[in-house]
Amino acid sequence: MKNIFFCLIISLIFLGCSSPAFTSYLSTSNPIFITENIKGKSFSISSQNFSENFENNLSSALIQNGYKKATKNPDIAIKITLNYLRQNSDIKNNNFMEFGFGSGGFRHVGFGRGFGGGYENEYFYDAQASLLIALKDSNNYQTNLNLQSQKSNFEYSQTQAIDSFELKIISKIIEILNGF
Repeated sequence: MKNIFFCLIISLIFLGCSSPAFTSYLSTSNPIFITENIKGKSFSISSQNFSENFENNLSSALIQNGYKKATKNPDIAIKITLNYLRQNSDIKNNNFMEFGFGSGGFRHVGFGRGFGGGYENEYFYDAQASLLIALKDSNNYQTNLNLQSQKSNFEYSQTQAIDSFELKIISKIIEILNGF
């Protein structure tokens, strides 16, 4: 019984030592609705400023959804460029009660001094990617994908942000092509 209680206390102590999960949000500048019937399901991908594996990951995700990679004359041409990826910081007011010293009381006049740091840094990433989906013998669809990570006191690495953003972009492209 003592061992179980001891293990429970130790696990609760280490519960606060884990880092929070990296979450991000994606929005589009213009909604894209492909209402036409796509005749074929062959595709080609052209990307700039992404990681080396982005095109392979997007290709494999499209193949899993029933599309075929084209060598010539694709039915769907996907062109995407990462415009920027930047790390930002924001200062958040710490609203916790703090302490201080003061004196006075003579006709409600006095002086005082508060202690403690009233502000905390919050870090987040934001990015923008331009997406063009061109259908063969049909319309072109274009939008900007705006991404932002959740603000956190924990400073994430840029590779974590890129991986999360690329997964969001891939799922959004598949969502657009499959018609929601």
